[in-house]
Amino acid sequence: MITLPERVEASFSLPNLAGNPFDYTQNDVRATIQAPDGSSVQIPAFFDGGTAWRVRYHPAGAGRYTVTALTRNGSPIPSTDLAPRTFSVAGNGGAGFVRRDLKNDTRLVFDSGAAYYPIGNDAAWGKGDNPAYLLGILDKMGASGENWTRIWMNHWDGKNLDWQTGLKGAFDQLDLQAARQWDRIIETAEKDGLYVQVTLQHHGPYSTRVNSNWGENPWNRKNGGFLDTPGEFFTNPRARALTKAKYRYIIARWGYSPHILAWELFNEVQWCDPIYDKNSAIVLAWHREMAAFLREQDPNHHLVTTSSDTHIAGLYDGMDYVQPHAYPPDAVTAVTADDPVYHGKPYFFGEVGPGDDKVSDDAKRRFLHDALWGSFMSRSAGAAQFWYWDEIDNHDFYPVLRAAAAFTRAATAETLTRTLPVAVKVATPDTPGTTSAGPGTGWGVITHADLSVNASGEISGISELPSFLQGMNHRDMGTTVNFHVDYGVHAGTFTVTLKQVSKAGGHLVLSVDGNAAANRDYPGGDADRAVTDTLSVSVPAGKHIVRVENTGTDWLVIDHFTLSPYGSALRALAKADRTHAVLWLCRTSRDSNFAAVVGQVTLPGLAPGRYRIHWWDTTNGRESGIADATAAPGRDLSFTTPPVSGDVAAYVTPSR
Repeated sequence: MITLPERVEASFSLPNLAGNPFDYTQNDVRATIQAPDGSSVQIPAFFDGGTAWRVRYHPAGAGRYTVTALTRNGSPIPSTDLAPRTFSVAGNGGAGFVRRDLKNDTRLVFDSGAAYYPIGNDAAWGKGDNPAYLLGILDKMGASGENWTRIWMNHWDGKNLDWQTGLKGAFDQLDLQAARQWDRIIETAEKDGLYVQVTLQHHGPYSTRVNSNWGENPWNRKNGGFLDTPGEFFTNPRARALTKAKYRYIIARWGYSPHILAWELFNEVQWCDPIYDKNSAIVLAWHREMAAFLREQDPNHHLVTTSSDTHIAGLYDGMDYVQPHAYPPDAVTAVTADDPVYHGKPYFFGEVGPGDDKVSDDAKRRFLHDALWGSFMSRSAGAAQFWYWDEIDNHDFYPVLRAAAAFTRAATAETLTRTLPVAVKVATPDTPGTTSAGPGTGWGVITHADLSVNASGEISGISELPSFLQGMNHRDMGTTVNFHVDYGVHAGTFTVTLKQVSKAGGHLVLSVDGNAAANRDYPGGDADRAVTDTLSVSVPAGKHIVRVENTGTDWLVIDHFTLSPYGSALRALAKADRTHAVLWLCRTSRDSNFAAVVGQVTLPGLAPGRYRIHWWDTTNGRESGIADATAAPGRDLSFTTPPVSGDVAAYVTPSR
């Protein structure tokens, strides 16, 4: 008796088999399985060494299942040792596989219709000499309440199915030792409640410029392979055929599992040589071909995605959801950005981390915390996923994830995926605020050079602002940003904090209403160098334009801008629909010496009626208090916060 959601697995022998057992074009072996209602489905089988073959299947519900036929290339084949032939299944099939919600382009749902809200962290690879390390990471993630991870099929820890065999010249063979390592990974993820985004390819083997593994790639002709350049991977008929054979094997061996969230075709394909060589057409064609192949071969129709920056036109057209990556100075600015490419499909950040990976452990912990809570309040279909799993494990950041994951369960995935961002306001009239935010992107062109800072301290357009402020070497990318500010009745300061200076050096100039007010030269050196330096100007009361300009030779990297006093002492982000809302409030200054502050929240979007505000301790991961409030007809919901010294969250439900 099998109790769901366990898989059904049958094994059989095929002695004296002609042709390559790893190549579905030579040996397309399938099993026909009859369900309790009499319906049948064909499932691809996979070779497991010697004469052994297996077929794996996920039953949809209880009852008796029977393997009624085995076929090879469409013709029946006898097998005297097929075992078991029948399965008695108890229980139910669980929530099922994850799908796009075709009625709501912002979210993912299970077959059952229940919302799926991914929260977790990357766990791309383990330690080559210790396969158990990665399994231990997955166990800790599951214990923290996480439900998503992303794992690469890379070669340096033995998880690439065709790397070692290729080094031996057997390009059409797959590594069964690597396959059995993936068996353990998927089984552990199932046990721990994790849904795995399986990254089938990564950029290194097909790049000569970024994290290059081309020099050691077994398909490189210099290593005895058959490709002369990395770009040929996308066009060479043999490479494409071998890749399809590998993908078919992957589907046959692990496609049974609902805990495969998606097949990710590539990690950061923008770093592959054809993109650099302005030949993106072959990369787009490859993505279309492979996505269609996966959908054709996968009986369970797992989601298909890829990951890149979002500026390769057409790349995501055939994908089920969008997977941006971001390594900005400011976590919240980045994860709350609303790129037009995201519209029409679910999206969430598959990798985030601080732009400088050498920041302190406390800074990384804070980045993780802010990325999670900021993304909860964005339009995204899931949390922003932190890249540095080794840092999480080494420094025990799991409590940060545990507290956030507990909130997603309390507020419910349904609420988090159904609600949309609203313009929430929070006033702290007795406590002046400090507005501080950093650019939302890294290297790029300044497309909006004029940014407005409203009375609450929100900076429009900063999520699209590059952190690299260019100098004369790349003046076409933008050397100037103008901030339109209103300091009200009090004068204040405007400060720029830098984090890095280019090898060629730069020169920062701050002007107020067209008059240069402060400047500083940053000379060149032997290499790019890290700095922690600030340049400030005084700004009179009222409305002004503060210009930030680099008149030097090359780029300067901006960490953040600070306006003080300016706006509220609390920053507010929220999502709402007509009946529910989620909210995150944080101090605009995180200086622990500041006393706690109380604010007045105005939350739009909710229908008239009585509501319950469930306050949430973002550190300890539990409800910290309950308050009731009423939205009168024609008025927004208004309520008072508890004292906030760091940050606090809330979810809002109708009162019963």
